[in-house]
Amino acid sequence: MSHIKRISAVLVLILMAAGLSFGQVEKTGYTGAAFLKVGVGARAVALGSAATSLTGDVNQMFWNPAGIALSNNQWQAAFTYNKWIADISHNAGAIAHDFGNLGTIGVGFISFGLSDIPADRDVVPAYLLGSVQPFDSETGSTYNYLDLALQVTYARNFTDKLALGFSLKMINQSIDSESATSFAFDFGSTYKLGFRNATIGARVNNLGKDLKFFDIGAPLPLNFSIGGSINLIQNHQHTVTIMADATKPQDAEQLIFTGGEYSFNNLVALRGGWKFNYSGVDDKKRNEFDQREIKAPRTEEGVTLGGGLKVPMGQKRLLLDYSFTEFGILDNTHRFSINVAF
Repeated sequence: MSHIKRISAVLVLILMAAGLSFGQVEKTGYTGAAFLKVGVGARAVALGSAATSLTGDVNQMFWNPAGIALSNNQWQAAFTYNKWIADISHNAGAIAHDFGNLGTIGVGFISFGLSDIPADRDVVPAYLLGSVQPFDSETGSTYNYLDLALQVTYARNFTDKLALGFSLKMINQSIDSESATSFAFDFGSTYKLGFRNATIGARVNNLGKDLKFFDIGAPLPLNFSIGGSINLIQNHQHTVTIMADATKPQDAEQLIFTGGEYSFNNLVALRGGWKFNYSGVDDKKRNEFDQREIKAPRTEEGVTLGGGLKVPMGQKRLLLDYSFTEFGILDNTHRFSINVAF
């Protein structure tokens, strides 16, 4: 009973923190640091981003920090490569170590950017030279932009069922010579029910101060999720797992993320996912010129698919994962992840 009370207290605190912050912003797409919304880890993305209840994976520091809780003094490291829309480079890396009764500590990064963008600089007419200061004082023919998040994550298995975790992250966005920095926290919990590997979890991501460019602030993409997963089939050769998340972004409506995974001999996995109330949904908008009501896709994102391969290496383990995300008229995206446990 004490465990249930502890879980309830944690979930209530998370809900209160999320609810207080969600009241601050209602406009869709209003938040800044949008790169934090792009999923990390090929497995989690292939599962439709229904990742709140996943455990034992260092990539969980980018979703639910409680999910990185390891055991037996294990080390785990991961790297994800993602060629995002419009040739934007999106990479992430993480490493974590279990320190026994002290818990698991991990560090990670996310980078998102593009280099050598042709610059259309401000030009001051000759007759105004010396009397007007151009807004853009740089002179290079190209410029770069880079979004970067660095974080430290702590998680601990308080019992064989309950794990709690949190992350502290530094978020920086820079374009040309301008940059902005903020700090944020993630909080999360997972609880194993003891039946068919059923797990429930809750998380709050990006709880922090606004990012400010030129004294104009944009809220971080605060997000609250609760989710669960369970094995429908579980035997020596075949495992079928389904999972779902109820997710409430600060600047969007309630979303439902769903996914499924089939594993053969715990060596080969096939995955798929779908985001309800998000993918394949049209919003009603009004044409500003003739005031006609028109339909517009909420997102071009569609189905996600993927697979994984486990390579045993004695006491070590290597995981190779891939995911595909359909993006309609935009570029379809492909993620590749490698995860090593030792």
